[in-house]
Amino acid sequence: MKIFNLFKKLVRENKIKEIVIEKLTFSEIENWIENEIKQNEIKQNETILIIKDKIKKYTNELNKKIKTLNDFDVGAKKEKEYIKRIVNNNKKDYIRTVESSLEKLNNLKINEFEEFIKRVNEIFLDFNKSSYKNYERATILIGKEMASIKENIRIFSNDLLKTYEKNKDIVDFFKIISQIVPKYQSINSIDNTLNRITEEKSSLNKKINERKDEDKILKETIEEIKKSQNYLDFSNHQKKLESLKSESKKNILELKQLLDFKVMANFFHINPEQMKIVKNHKEDFYIHFINDNGKSIINLIDEIKLNNNKIAEKIKYIDSKLEEIKNHKQETKNDETQEFYFRIKEIASEIDNLKIERAKEEKRYGRLETSKEQLIDTLKQEFSKMNVDIVPVPS
Repeated sequence: MKIFNLFKKLVRENKIKEIVIEKLTFSEIENWIENEIKQNEIKQNETILIIKDKIKKYTNELNKKIKTLNDFDVGAKKEKEYIKRIVNNNKKDYIRTVESSLEKLNNLKINEFEEFIKRVNEIFLDFNKSSYKNYERATILIGKEMASIKENIRIFSNDLLKTYEKNKDIVDFFKIISQIVPKYQSINSIDNTLNRITEEKSSLNKKINERKDEDKILKETIEEIKKSQNYLDFSNHQKKLESLKSESKKNILELKQLLDFKVMANFFHINPEQMKIVKNHKEDFYIHFINDNGKSIINLIDEIKLNNNKIAEKIKYIDSKLEEIKNHKQETKNDETQEFYFRIKEIASEIDNLKIERAKEEKRYGRLETSKEQLIDTLKQEFSKMNVDIVPVPS
C-alpha cells in the first residue's frame, strides 16, 4: 500500500515562492549556525509533538473502531463453519497487528525529526506486510468494519505524510548543517594553525635578525682588534713564522734533489721497512720529513754513506730552521680574533638552520592556505543550498 511509505515522491504545490538570498560574512557564520540550529531544534521538537498528538488522536479513533470490529459476531453469518473460523482468526490477528503498531507508534522516544519519521514509516511498512493477508481473509465476511479501520489508517498515514512534507525543510537543514559544521570547524582549526605558523615565522625572523646583528658586532670588534698593538705584534709574529716555514720547506725540497733514491732503493730493497721509508720519501718527501724531523731518512743516508758535505750542510741548515720554528712557536702570541671568528662561523650555521626552518613553515603555510581555500569553496556551496551567500568583508 503506497500510503505507508512516507518517503515516496513529495506532493508539489503549484506556487512559486520568492527566493531570498541571505548574505553572511565569514565572521558571522558561527552565530548564524548557532541561531539556526536552535530555531530548527525548536521547530523539530514542536513538529514531533504535533505528530505525537496526531498519533494519540488517531489511536483513540482506531481503538473505537477496533472495539466495534472486535464485537462483530462472525458466528452470526450464514457461512460454513470452517470459513467463519478462518475469518474470525484473521480478524483477531489483524486487530493484534493494528494494536501492536499503535503501541509502537505511541512509545517512540526519538527526538530527531528525520529519524522519528523514518521509524514511523518502518512501523507502517511492517504493519502493511504483516496485516495484508489477515485483512484480505477477514473481509470475506467483514466488510464495513474492516474498511472503516483501513480508511482511518489511510487518513492517518496521509496526515502524517502531509506533516512531513510541510516540515521537510527541518530534515534538509540538519543534513546540510551536518556538512557545514565540520568544514567550518576545519577552517577555524586551519586559521589557528596559520596564526601559530605566522608567529613562528616572526620568531624565526627575529632570531635571524638577532644573529645578523651579533655577526655585525663581532666583525666590527674584529676590525677594532686588528688596529691594536697586540694584534699587530701577533700578525708580525705569524708572518715571521710563515716565512720560516716557507724557507724550511724550500730547503727540505732542495735536500730531496740531492738524494739518489735509485741507489737507496737498490741498497734497501731486501728490507721491507727501510724500503717503505725510501718509497714514502720519494713520493712525498716534505710531509714524511716533517713528521719525524727527517730522522728516518737521515738514518738511511748515514747507513749507506751518502751523507756528503753538501747533504750534511743542507741537513744542518734545515735542523737550524726547524729549531728556530720550534722556538718561535714557543714565543706564544694569542690571536684575539680567533674566538670571534669561531663564533661568526657558528652564527652562519645557526642562520642557515633558522632559514631552513622558516622555509619549512612557509611551505606548510602555503599548503594549509590551499586547503583552506578549497574548504571555503565547498562551504559556500553547502550554504548556497540554504540560500545563503558567504561574502567578503568590505575593505
